[in-house]
Amino acid sequence: MKRSPLLFFLLISLLVVSACSKLNGEDVTAPDNSGNSGQQSPLDKKDSDAGGEIKDKDLDNDGVEELDDPKGEIKDPAMLDYLLPDSSKSHYEGTGNEYAELDVQVYHPYENYIMIYENNGAALLRKLYKVEQDRILILEEKHVDVEENAPSVETLKKMEVTGVYLQKPFEKGATFGKWTIVDTDATVDTPYEKFEHAIVIEEKGENYTNRKYFVEGFGEVKRESMMTKKGEKDMLVTSEMESVTQP
Repeated sequence: MKRSPLLFFLLISLLVVSACSKLNGEDVTAPDNSGNSGQQSPLDKKDSDAGGEIKDKDLDNDGVEELDDPKGEIKDPAMLDYLLPDSSKSHYEGTGNEYAELDVQVYHPYENYIMIYENNGAALLRKLYKVEQDRILILEEKHVDVEENAPSVETLKKMEVTGVYLQKPFEKGATFGKWTIVDTDATVDTPYEKFEHAIVIEEKGENYTNRKYFVEGFGEVKRESMMTKKGEKDMLVTSEMESVTQP
């Protein structure tokens, strides 16, 4: 299939959700993701991060810890539930383009910080996120040559936010950045399983539409990119969750 540079760029920038088990066909040793060169992981320090600060609790904007509704209704799931657990691996079946097949691995090196490596067979992408109560912020998405340890928590705290990966409220029509929530109760049929109650976000451009499908407990289970060009047949590229290995 003839490769489209524009499509490749869109796929690299769009296609989510990790240290890959293979890089260019060779086994890759999973990096030490403690981010502190063998010292005690911040996750092992109860109620504190690497800097000795108290970890963020479940607080509302007024600084008061948020509790379940007294009537018995459970509050909205934490944003962390829309990313796979620490050390999870997932494989995505790709259709429509040779770069749509993905190997993804997720690390949680620190409280509220996530590192994801994503391999599409041609490039290795590292993504760094900060998880807040109502949104997941993008700190970095860049191509790397090899898997590396997570940056120190001090380095992560100094990084500038470059975008928003997912944000509440999960309501149809809500927007963040270039994305709009177009569905909050979608059914998504993937090679892994049929998911219910998916949140669908959409980004539209002059000649393309990108979509991501999120499911609580699994994160991004599907992504797709539709390319349109006058006088030519529309091109649809999809990446769908095919397998998941959790610790």
